[in-house]
Amino acid sequence: MDKTSGVKLSKMRILYYGLLILAGCFALWLFLSEGKRLHAIEMEIIPSKQTFIINVEANGGNVQVFSAEEDVRVKVSYVERSDEKRTRLTIEGNIREKTLDGAPIRLLLLGFDNTEKWEWEILSGVGLSSIIYDEGEIANIRAYSYVVITFEVICLLLPFNNRKRRNYAKEKLLEFAENAENQAAFEAGKRWFLIHDRRRYWNRCLELFLIFGLFFYFFQEYLYKWTFLNSRDGMGIIFTLTLAIASLAYTLEFYWAKKYMEILIKENRPLTASFAFLMETAYGFYWLRSYYKKQVHNAAVGLARAGKYAQALELADYDWNGVREKKMMRMTHSNLLGVCFLGLGRNEDAEAEFAYHKQLIKQHPSLKRAGEAVLLLGEIRSAYMAQKSGQVEAYVNVYCERYPDAYYRIPIMPIQMKVYEQAGEIEKAKDICNSLLSYSPENTSVREAMRYGTCTYTEPSDFLKDKAGLGFRIVITGIVVIYTMLGGLMFMGTYLRGAGKTGVYEETKAEKSAPKINNTKKAEDETIETEQPETEQESALQSSASQAPGFEMDMPKDWNSLAIRKEFEGGCSYYQKKSYDLIGDGVLFFIQSYSDGSYVNLPDYEVWGYDGPYVYAMSLPTDVTFYMEDSAIMEEYQKMKNEISQIRETFRIQSDTAKYDGYEFVFPNSSNSLLQEPDLWNLSASRLRIARNEIYARHGRRFNDEELQRYFNQCSWYEGTVAPEDFDEHILSEIEQSNIRLIQEQQQNME
Repeated sequence: MDKTSGVKLSKMRILYYGLLILAGCFALWLFLSEGKRLHAIEMEIIPSKQTFIINVEANGGNVQVFSAEEDVRVKVSYVERSDEKRTRLTIEGNIREKTLDGAPIRLLLLGFDNTEKWEWEILSGVGLSSIIYDEGEIANIRAYSYVVITFEVICLLLPFNNRKRRNYAKEKLLEFAENAENQAAFEAGKRWFLIHDRRRYWNRCLELFLIFGLFFYFFQEYLYKWTFLNSRDGMGIIFTLTLAIASLAYTLEFYWAKKYMEILIKENRPLTASFAFLMETAYGFYWLRSYYKKQVHNAAVGLARAGKYAQALELADYDWNGVREKKMMRMTHSNLLGVCFLGLGRNEDAEAEFAYHKQLIKQHPSLKRAGEAVLLLGEIRSAYMAQKSGQVEAYVNVYCERYPDAYYRIPIMPIQMKVYEQAGEIEKAKDICNSLLSYSPENTSVREAMRYGTCTYTEPSDFLKDKAGLGFRIVITGIVVIYTMLGGLMFMGTYLRGAGKTGVYEETKAEKSAPKINNTKKAEDETIETEQPETEQESALQSSASQAPGFEMDMPKDWNSLAIRKEFEGGCSYYQKKSYDLIGDGVLFFIQSYSDGSYVNLPDYEVWGYDGPYVYAMSLPTDVTFYMEDSAIMEEYQKMKNEISQIRETFRIQSDTAKYDGYEFVFPNSSNSLLQEPDLWNLSASRLRIARNEIYARHGRRFNDEELQRYFNQCSWYEGTVAPEDFDEHILSEIEQSNIRLIQEQQQNME
């Protein structure tokens, strides 16, 4: 609680800061005590017996099994540690329920220290038919920790920024609270602020979980996809699902912000709303000045609707720099000033603001829809002052039809009532008066109507209660508990998948005589004949890192005035100018160069050309992007979209070796660029089959499978000259061999 103003703050802030400090301590621990490099070896073994033994040696210490397959119990025994730089260990495994069906089992070993590069070596294995392993490391674990710590320091200091503006809001709160007439509204504003402060800090706790969860996720992705995300026991599913649910926090953040406005718009409690918005300005969690200005503006609107025009004017003008403000903010500010000037009897100033309002809308047509209410209200007041009752009634009918909400109608209801009185329609005037008296007396219009009757407003039973927030907090609490348990189990070392106690293990004769097992790969028996020979331990492959050639294309002549081109790294996008000017969108298509295979995951794309490892893909928007309020703009957009096929005919890559038959491939660059596992996730079994065999087809290989042979015969680039039995696998590059193995693994996973 703030002792000066008596405003109560949510205790959820303590949880939020506690989580920040806890995560910071973990990051600091990694930074200071765990070394700056994280090393790993991921093994894929195929057991031949229910129990197996693997002897491993590494030039580092502190090795542990991080994860293992379901139904596999693993125990790590340190056989020998001659010095701090060499560790020899034995991994004993017991397959409890899994049958020996030839399916691979994954193990992951991790180690921390400052060694430049660990050298892992599989010394021997018993009870196994093969071992495949990959080494990996993250070069600077401390850099990740530094990013986390910096982020947390910013979050901790965020509530203490904008101190000058916050102090001004606190001063205004105290000034308004000293008035005895404002006490009830002040207390209600405190309760409203507390409810939403509690809601939003729960959200922020979830956002922290989401941010740190994503941090760890990408951390893992960089480390050859840690196996717990692929484990069959559901832990990876729960973890991923928890992150997905936690992402709802961002949606809830916008939802609560909208709900915060209800006290002004739906409940029509302007004075209570003014105090609540000032409390948000003084104690809220924000960084940008624009957010502060919005809250101050809302507080000033509440004061104006409560009839406190001088105070509203002073509050609205504080720290205002109209030229630099956004056009929407300038319009709403002008409207607020006009209302205050009218309330203070400064009619000339009010007319000047009304004229400025019209000028803004004329300069910025996109403001027309948002400013119509103010324009209509101005016309109503002008007609009323000129005693043109017929015009007033006509304008009022249009206004009420467009804006039926009480928030918009309350300011014009006194005018309606007086017009009907002057016209002798007393019953209609009484109906409006009774309707007006049903709203909160915090509105100046209601207080004026109280001269004619008693206010019948009663506070809603669910007002200032947090039933929805309670339900959300119960759900969020469950998510926090699950997430905390998983985080503790996975990252703090209290849970090692199937791990037992560490003991001393003595080598058996069988182990001593067991042959050394190299990194091997099973040959695959299929009718399409794509056998892969056994190889030695894989070396790291890298695609070409040279600059992608530029590209050019001829645009239709009228596109010079109808389209906008936006450049970005590796490509560009085209927008319809009219839609872009009105709504900031209107994208027609994107074209970008890719040096990997990720373009196949685009929702709607065409390959326009390729050159070695670089593929140039055009993609279309998946949603309506044009301005839909104007049929002419819609027709123009569709016409421009139909002309994209003409543009494709003129597309050229600035390279003499470029080709334009990429649409005949699944991966035009699979012989020059390393594919990644995510590139294959959205491909069907038939597309995977073609993707693998088109690598062979580029080298002129023919196929025994008639369907496959018929498919490639239709491709313009294909020249089948080598019989399957005469094809030499050794002509395949390391990149091609790696891509074939990756596709084979994905095919096996789909079986």
